[in-house]
Amino acid sequence: MAVYGGDLLHLDELARRFNAEAASVEALRSRISSNLESAAWTGPAADRFRQRWVAEFVPALRRLESSLAEHAAVVAARRRAIEAATT
Repeated sequence: MAVYGGDLLHLDELARRFNAEAASVEALRSRISSNLESAAWTGPAADRFRQRWVAEFVPALRRLESSLAEHAAVVAARRRAIEAATT
């Protein structure tokens, strides 16, 4: 028989960390985007990087940010369920 559970304080911290890291990813994406917009960098390499940034990197970072926030909510919900089942 499987046993399910978790340490409530650890689950609280995990959910907080996921949310904090999601915010960090958003801040990173924003900083790099701002730096690219204001950088005095021209030429084919600059164009290629900016194109990849918009087409590949930004969407990947947004997916990571979203996934971390989503899983923070999942962890928080599981924490509440464990608490409800044990009190």
